[in-house]
Amino acid sequence: MPNSSFPANSSLSNSVKVLIAGSLSAPNVSDYLTGVLRQLADSAMTSVRSGGADFRFVEASAPDRDAGAALEGMDALLVLGGADADPTCYGQQPETDTMYGIDPEADRFELSLMREASARGMPVLGICRGMQLMNILHGGDLVQEIGPGTMHNSSVDNSIMTTHPVTLAPGSRLGAIYDGRTLSVRSGHHQAVDRVGEGLVVTARSADGIVEALEAEGSQWMVGVQWHPEDPEAPREDLDLLIADFVAAARARQSA
Repeated sequence: MPNSSFPANSSLSNSVKVLIAGSLSAPNVSDYLTGVLRQLADSAMTSVRSGGADFRFVEASAPDRDAGAALEGMDALLVLGGADADPTCYGQQPETDTMYGIDPEADRFELSLMREASARGMPVLGICRGMQLMNILHGGDLVQEIGPGTMHNSSVDNSIMTTHPVTLAPGSRLGAIYDGRTLSVRSGHHQAVDRVGEGLVVTARSADGIVEALEAEGSQWMVGVQWHPEDPEAPREDLDLLIADFVAAARARQSA
């Protein structure tokens, strides 16, 4: 994994700084899935650096500071994909035995990060689990099991990605980033957004109707994508375009 702390270089004092949160040590997940999550994190971090920003990584399952302290000096927040959220976060009890890696501490910490970052007007990007937590934060909930062998998953723990198209909503932030084209994305998830949280709008869907992206209403830069643009087999340009817009929003906030 790339260096997760800022280099001791005074020239970076005015650089855009992104806090990246993820649970790369979720309980009761396979070593293979852990390796996949670390590979995805590496890819996201590399794109953030390539986009002209620096980052600090915080392990959500064992944070070394509270959310407010973790965000001090940061300009933006990126919440990575990972294991399932505890259904009690969205007012439900477990309804399926296919959930994995449940970690209430990681859920609480990442939800706190998103809440605090939003209150500070920071750009927030959520990937897969990150998007689902974004929906939960706004009072939405999830479908606990969309079923095996869909276009979205091909393995029990979703560690093997599938490829499928995603249609973007006209006039959305993602539509502008990708010039309105249909995306071919990489997915690995068995849960999905059900009731959309207050203040969020659906800005992408797959052919079977699954919610693929959420954005905040209004001017705040808050975007969640259900797919994995950071997957090594996904088009690298698509990841870099998304990260570039995210970093640009953070830079604009910093300048203001």
